[in-house]
Amino acid sequence: MERKILLLFLVFLPFIASGQFTDDFSDGNFTQNPTWFGDTDKFIVEDQVLRLNDNQAGQAWLATASSVMNNTQWQFWVRLAFTPSNNNHPRIYLTSDSDDLSGPLNGYYLRIGKDGGANKRLYFYRQTGDTSVEIMEGATNIATTTNNRIRIKATRDASGNWEFWADPTGNEFFIPEGSVTDNEHTATQWFGIMCRYTISNASNFYFDDFYVGDIIEDTTIPEVTEISVVSENTLELFFNKAVEPVSAQNVNNYFVDKGIGPPAIAIRPEETPNKVILIFAQNFVEETIYTLSVLNIKDFNGNSMLPFTSEFLWYVPKKFDVVFNEIMANPTPAIDLPTHEYIELYNTSAFTIDLSGWTFQHGTTQRVITEGIIAPGDYLVLTNTTGLSELADYGNVVAIPGLSVTALTNAGTMLILYDRNMNLISWVNYTDRWYGDASKADGGWSLEKIDPYNFCQAAENWKASRDPRGGTPGIENSVRDENPDMQPPALLRAGYVNPGRISLFFSEAMEAELLKQPDNYSVNNAIGSPQHVVVYFPEARKVDLILAQNLQAGIIYEVTVSNALTDCAGNPLEHNKARVGIAEVADSLDMVLNEILFNPPDRGVRYVEIYNRSEKIIDLKNYILSSKDTIDNVLTGLRDISEESRLFFPEDYMVLTPDPEIVKSQYMTYNPMNFIPMTLSSMTNTRGIVVLASKGQQIIDMFVYEEDMHYPLLTDKKGVALERLNYHRPTQSRSNWHSAARSAGFGTPGYKNSQFTLDPEGQQEVFEVYPRIFSPDNDGHDDVLNISYKLDSPGFTANLTIYDSRGRRVRTLSRSELLATEGVITWDGSTDSYQKADVGIYIIHIELFDPQGNVRNYRKTAVLAARF
Repeated sequence: MERKILLLFLVFLPFIASGQFTDDFSDGNFTQNPTWFGDTDKFIVEDQVLRLNDNQAGQAWLATASSVMNNTQWQFWVRLAFTPSNNNHPRIYLTSDSDDLSGPLNGYYLRIGKDGGANKRLYFYRQTGDTSVEIMEGATNIATTTNNRIRIKATRDASGNWEFWADPTGNEFFIPEGSVTDNEHTATQWFGIMCRYTISNASNFYFDDFYVGDIIEDTTIPEVTEISVVSENTLELFFNKAVEPVSAQNVNNYFVDKGIGPPAIAIRPEETPNKVILIFAQNFVEETIYTLSVLNIKDFNGNSMLPFTSEFLWYVPKKFDVVFNEIMANPTPAIDLPTHEYIELYNTSAFTIDLSGWTFQHGTTQRVITEGIIAPGDYLVLTNTTGLSELADYGNVVAIPGLSVTALTNAGTMLILYDRNMNLISWVNYTDRWYGDASKADGGWSLEKIDPYNFCQAAENWKASRDPRGGTPGIENSVRDENPDMQPPALLRAGYVNPGRISLFFSEAMEAELLKQPDNYSVNNAIGSPQHVVVYFPEARKVDLILAQNLQAGIIYEVTVSNALTDCAGNPLEHNKARVGIAEVADSLDMVLNEILFNPPDRGVRYVEIYNRSEKIIDLKNYILSSKDTIDNVLTGLRDISEESRLFFPEDYMVLTPDPEIVKSQYMTYNPMNFIPMTLSSMTNTRGIVVLASKGQQIIDMFVYEEDMHYPLLTDKKGVALERLNYHRPTQSRSNWHSAARSAGFGTPGYKNSQFTLDPEGQQEVFEVYPRIFSPDNDGHDDVLNISYKLDSPGFTANLTIYDSRGRRVRTLSRSELLATEGVITWDGSTDSYQKADVGIYIIHIELFDPQGNVRNYRKTAVLAARF
C-alpha cells in the first residue's frame, strides 16, 4: 500500500472490546495480535500487507475471532492485481459461526466481481450451511482494471439493516453501494477472508487495514481543499471527502465575482466523488484575480459544509514558464540521497502553476502528471511511486503514476514537458558527458542547471552537482549562477534527404517562428528559396527544406540562411552558409583511414580520422566503423558513424571520436566542425583493426595498426597519433604510416597530416628518392626518406638495403619483397637496432629481380641531416 489510513487510536488499541479487532500487519505477521487461523502456509505479510502466496490454483482462507455483529462497522482495504471473475475473486466473511470458511457455515460475506464486463461489483451473500444466496448487488463497477485498489466499509445496526460503501481508488472517499435488511443469522464467532484463484493469480490477492468494531459516526463536514483552473471557463474543485451529487451539482451553490456569476454546469463525476467540475458561460480574463464562493455542499451522511470563499487566477503557462532544473538519472551508488531517480522542475514565471494533467515524456514514453502545484520561483520534484516515500522529505515532491524506476537513461535521453493541452513547455536532451567529471558520471550525483533563466543552452548551462549529498532536490542548485546565453548560433551543416529535400542543422535551439519562413533560406545554382520548411520539435535545431526544384547530381550547392534567424535567447545567426549535394555510394578506397589515435593521453579519448579522396559527395549516415575477426573473417563491433545525414565532401577530413570537445581541447584543429561524436569499436593501445565499411558491410578501407609502427625513437607513445603519409599509397603498407610530428602537437585531427608526403609527378627513373636531404627528428618537416618506384610490368621482387658512406650496412628495408607496379618505401632514419642513424651521406642499394630471375642493381644517395 502507499499509505495507512487507520485512525490513530485504532493503531494503538488493537482490541477495543471483546470480539472487536484491528490489524494493519505493521507487526510483520498474522500469527498474533490478533491470531489468524486456516491456510497459514499460503499467506505471507509483505511490506506490512497480507498477501496470498500460493503456487498452484485453488482456494485459501484465513479466519480470526470476532463476535460482534450488532451496531458494528467492518472496514478493510483490498488489492486485486487482476480483473475479478467467477474463477478469481475474494470473499470477505463479515460473520461466520465456523472458523473453517471452506466448509458449511452460517454467516454473511462480501464478494468482489463475477464474469461479465458489467459485473465487477460488490455483492453481499447470506450463507446457510453449504448454500449461498445473493441478497445485495453493488451500485457501481469497482474492480474493472487489472490492478484494483479498493477500500470497503459495511455497517449493521441492531435491527439487521446493512449498508455498504466503497472507494475504488483505495482512499476514504466512500460512496454508497447499497443496503439490505436481513436478520436470518444474528450471531457470529469469526471474521475471515477466502480467495479463489487460478494459477496465474495465486499470489495476486492483497489485504490490509482490517477494522471490526463500533460504528464510527462520520461528523466531518465537507471542505474545499484545492481549486484547479483547468481552462478559460472551467474550474475543478476538490473536497476532503466524497460529496453527494444533488447538492454538488446544484449550480446555485457556486458563484464567481466580476461578472462571471454561477456556473452553467456543475458535474460531480462518479469515478471521483470528491471532485466537482464547474463550467461557466463567461470566460475568465487572463491574469485577473477572481473570488469563488461555495456553500451548501453535503456529504452522503448529510454533513453540510461551511460557507467557503477563495481567490483564483486564470493564467495560461507559456513556453519555459516551467523548466527542467535538475536530473538524477543514476542515483547509485548513493552519496547521501535516497537511491531513486528524480527530476526537479523550476517555475520561472510570476504565477502559481498547476501541473495536474500535464505530460512528462522521457525518450518516446509519455506519462501523465496527476498532481503538482508549483509556486513562482519554487521547485517541484518528480519521481516514481517507489521513490515517493523516501524523497518526500525533500520538499514539494510528487510521484508520476506508471513512471519506471529506471526511466532516466544513465547515458542521456530527451525529456519533454507538455501542458494539459499538449503545448510544449520545456525540454532538455541531457547526456552524461555534461558532468565533465567521469567519477560523478558513474553514479550518485545529479546534473544541475546553472541558470534556470537560460532556457535553451545545453552543455554550457549544466554541471555535476557540487552538493556533498550528491544533489539538491527541492532547493536552489549548488552550481546556481548567472549564465546568460550570449553565444550566437551557427548553421553547422546541411544534409541530404532526396533531390527535392535537404536538411539544415543548427548549433543550438532556434526561434521556431523564424525557422518556419521559407524566405529565410536560399540555395544557389538557380534553386532559390524552398516551397516549405519543416521544423523538428522540440529543440528546433533542425529543419527540412522542401525545394522548388530538384538538385542535380555532381554539383555542390551552397545554402544561405538569413542572419535574421535567432536562437531562442534572441542572439542572431552568425555562420550562415553550408554545402549540400546529392550523395553517391562510396566504392573501395573512395574514403580512407588517414589518422588514428589509439593510445590517448591522460583524460583523453581515441579518434579515427578519415579522408575523402574521391570526387563524390558521400553521406556518412550510410557507413560504419568496426573491427574485424580475422579467424572467422567477419566484422565485429559495428558502430554507425551518424544517425542523421552527414555529407562528406571531396578532399575533406572527418574525425570520429566519442568526445569531440576533449579532442579539440588537447589537439590543434583548423576544422572544428569536422568532428562526429560516436562510440568507437574496441581498440587497444598496442594493436588493433579498424574497418571503414558500408552498412551492408562492404569494406571501404581497413587498417591493422601496431604500436611499433610509431617512430622508433619516441620514448613515450601515449597521446601520439599515427598518421598516413599519403592517401594514394596502400593502407596496410607500414612505410605509409608515421608518428605525428611533435611540432604539430603529436596529432592533426581534421586537417592535413603533419607527415603528409606528396608523390613527385612525372617520375622518369625506375627508382627515385626524395627529399634528398631529410631530418628524422619528428618535427613534421622531411622526417622520412621516400624511395618511390615505377615498373613497366608486375612480378618484380626487391631487396632494399641502406649503407653508410663507409659501406657498412645500417638498415635492411625489405628482403625479397614483391613489389607493385608502382609505390613508395620509406626510411625513418633508424638502424636495424632501432637507434637513430648518424648524420651523414647514405647509399640506398636496390636489387631488383624480374620474373625470369634477371637482376638489376640501383644505387641512390641521400643525406641524413640534423637541426641544431
